Amino acid sequence: MNAIYTVCSYNHIGRALSLADSASTHCQGVKFIICLIDTVDLNLIPEGIELIMARDMNLSFLDELCSKYSPLELNSALKPYFGNYIFEKYKELDQIIFLDSDILLFDDLHPVYESLSFNSIVLSPHSLSTVPDGTDFDDRVFLRSGIYNAGFFGLKRDQNSKAFLDWWMGKLRNECFFDSKRGMFAEQLWLNLVPLYFVGVHILKHEGCNVAYWNLHERTLSEKEGVFYVNAVPLIFFHYSGATISCIEENKLSQHQQRYTFTNRPDVLEVFKLYIDSLKKHSFEKFNQVYTLNSGFRTKSTFVKTVGEYYKKVIKKLFYIK
Repeated sequence: MNAIYTVCSYNHIGRALSLADSASTHCQGVKFIICLIDTVDLNLIPEGIELIMARDMNLSFLDELCSKYSPLELNSALKPYFGNYIFEKYKELDQIIFLDSDILLFDDLHPVYESLSFNSIVLSPHSLSTVPDGTDFDDRVFLRSGIYNAGFFGLKRDQNSKAFLDWWMGKLRNECFFDSKRGMFAEQLWLNLVPLYFVGVHILKHEGCNVAYWNLHERTLSEKEGVFYVNAVPLIFFHYSGATISCIEENKLSQHQQRYTFTNRPDVLEVFKLYIDSLKKHSFEKFNQVYTLNSGFRTKSTFVKTVGEYYKKVIKKLFYIK
């Protein structure tokens, strides 16, 4: 049996439920698990979706992680911990696939499962070819932030993936900060080392997987009879990193880049329309008003958010970054 899991905080429940919808459409029979760093009203979660809270893992150092990490860093740090917990809790699972909550599936994950039938760990590179210089992201950005995108990875239950999870958990307990000056990019930069340190690692080069603003220079979308393609292959999943619910009106694919708009990349407009419709269906704007300060505290106050983020920066500088 296989499972897909995602990790998010309360404000991104709308994204996670949108991903769940796409998974139920294209990956029928696969267990879908939402892992939350905080808590949520169980009545918000549709039937058929498993829910795991960070507190369920009984990590003795969870409060420490909540104190020193921002919500985004905390979400990032807990990815391997949730993956390890899922393997321990669901003994019937042979493979698990992690997907960031800002992803939609457009086809089944056959290329990933095919890779996992021969490998233990599957990673996705940001790009398969050089990115032209002269804009706000290029090859140098990948060198600073990571060759592989941590919004996706696949694991088969075996000793190789277990060794990887143990190693990654160890690193992220204290070194999951976003701090480029000290050579850290949360959980993602660590993945550069995985093909060197572990066996059974496959780099997935399917052009239809993990399509996003960082690889649109080499990938063009098209649609035929309701099916989306990337170049000559089916679109498997699109990663809407940095996309806001008003991105179409703002003519901006992602907050993280300036290169692409819907004017110069009209081929991606339809997949974004589908995403925005799904977010609205799942009340994204209502949930997104909430700020998660730690696993037990949420607020809508911008003042508390500002103070909380400043506190974490101070803690980081004083105690946790060498």
